[in-house]
Amino acid sequence: MARSKNSPKTNTRNSTSSKRRSSSLVAAELKPVVRPWPKGKRCACLFTFDLDADVVWVHRGSDDPIGLSMGRFESKVGVPLLLNMLDEFGIKSTFFVPGWVAEQYTPTIDDILRRGHDVEHHGYLHEPPRTFNSRDEEEEALVRGIETLERITGRRPRAYRSPFWEFSANTIPLLAKHGFEYTGDLMDTLLPDYHVVDGRTTTMINLPGHWILDDLAHFYYHISARKTILSCRQVLELYQEEFDGIRAYGGLFTLTMHPQASGRPSRVLMLKQLIEYVRSFPDVWITSPAELVQYWRSAHPVETAEAAE
Repeated sequence: MARSKNSPKTNTRNSTSSKRRSSSLVAAELKPVVRPWPKGKRCACLFTFDLDADVVWVHRGSDDPIGLSMGRFESKVGVPLLLNMLDEFGIKSTFFVPGWVAEQYTPTIDDILRRGHDVEHHGYLHEPPRTFNSRDEEEEALVRGIETLERITGRRPRAYRSPFWEFSANTIPLLAKHGFEYTGDLMDTLLPDYHVVDGRTTTMINLPGHWILDDLAHFYYHISARKTILSCRQVLELYQEEFDGIRAYGGLFTLTMHPQASGRPSRVLMLKQLIEYVRSFPDVWITSPAELVQYWRSAHPVETAEAAE
């Protein structure tokens, strides 16, 4: 039977093609703010993950079986589906993991590493830094997370993403003290930027993110936090719109995902559509955070950043 000209699949394909043409026209009329990427590339794109599992509930002291099961979905279903998706597209990523989660779900960590992805620091018990009572207390948790990941992965973590995207006044200085190479938290630029500590530009880089590209802002729901769950169609459109804008101005597109949200089957299919959309632009560099940081240090060394200030 011939497919109807107005079938949903045909309409979706036409809509995507129309968006791609529109994005290309807008980009053609705009010049990037700077030209920071490898030759021929207009913008860069990262697909990253926060593997929280059930640690948020454990940190709260909750014994709610339903809440805990939402987190346990990650190791049972969400992570395997997302790892298969990354394999399908040949994309390497970073999973930011609390130390406690690495201890409880070591086989999942082993699978992530076996497939060529990085595992980096995300607190020990997913503690927001602003909840610590002192610098020493925050440093103790930071070191505990470092030692745990080093013991389980065989490598000292070199990157940090803060639980709940919160910093204290001590967080950045502590990360610099302990030799972290990059963070994924601050939201004040479109491009990677070097952290400044006590008036000195460090070699530690921030890869900017934003709530608009955090899946929990759109998908999270619990009986204790009731909010509207957006459809995959709405979120795909939102992601594509933000990607189009970042590409037009030559920035860095960093998607932050949680396997308990983005690992739901319908959302994995949506992510595949997003990746196909991004890959349709030959001037987009899809890479891993580690590779991007390595490039940035080489192409935009800290001495250049200091001179520009």
